[in-house]
Amino acid sequence: MQYTLPVDPTVSFAGKTVVLTGATSGLGFEAAIKLLNLGVESLIIGSRSLERGDATKTELEKCTTRQGVIQVWELDMNSFQSVKTFADRIQKEIKQLDIALLNAGLCNKVYTTSPEGWEETLQVNALSTSLLALLLLPKLRDSSSDSNPAHLAVVSSQQFVQVKATSLRTEGSLLEHLNDPRHFSGTKQYGISKLLLEYVLKTMADRERNENGTLPVIVNTISPGLCVSSLGRQYDRFYERWVVWLFYKLFARTAEQGSRSIVSATYQGAESHGKCWRSDGYLEYVSAYFPFISLLYLWTYVRVFITC
Repeated sequence: MQYTLPVDPTVSFAGKTVVLTGATSGLGFEAAIKLLNLGVESLIIGSRSLERGDATKTELEKCTTRQGVIQVWELDMNSFQSVKTFADRIQKEIKQLDIALLNAGLCNKVYTTSPEGWEETLQVNALSTSLLALLLLPKLRDSSSDSNPAHLAVVSSQQFVQVKATSLRTEGSLLEHLNDPRHFSGTKQYGISKLLLEYVLKTMADRERNENGTLPVIVNTISPGLCVSSLGRQYDRFYERWVVWLFYKLFARTAEQGSRSIVSATYQGAESHGKCWRSDGYLEYVSAYFPFISLLYLWTYVRVFITC
């Protein structure tokens, strides 16, 4: 992966307002640097910890010399109410939202539940990210124009293509099956969560197209490739650290190199709608799992408009 690097973005973001999640480290932090250096007018960072978010803001301002551009808002992806509060604030306090770049992600080694009762990787990567995307769509639509279409770009992972159909077979609820600790495997759950996310976003993209073919909001996902990041920080046993180090050394891109795809996805045209942006091209979709996805989309829809 590291030998086929994406082109570093040079497109101007002057006049743009961008919401960015997962910006306190790794790919998100590097993406924030690029957005600031490319002239973004307003950058809203969602962070679970305001203290950590403010420290990130200070560091970003120092290394880009951009002052008065960044806002840090509280956003805990382990809480549906926090997601809803964040989206409500965007709707009420931001005049225009040009780009929503959803990068927050998690890869737990050990089964852990959120306060909502969901396994954390499933909640953060699939459920809360889908919820936030749905809630931000109205503001994106209101801010969009034919000459300046709004973008919803969500960071995924090519790992979703490795998910086997047997992992999704269950006689009952798919989400309850994936939430069961008896079926949990850290790396497997990460890929599954990204697969669910892919098809939720694909469904959203299909619904976003008007009858005349126009797109109120361009929706795409991003596979930045294997990158050096803190995503696997829980794999901290001695032998695990060595394996991760060697794997990163041989195959991984730097966070900066991976962030190139994250940023460039946000200015692709209508041809990118409903697709996964990867290394300056598009990843082919596998349709085998599509029947499962309506369950997740329906659950998210109900959660947004009824129970949240």
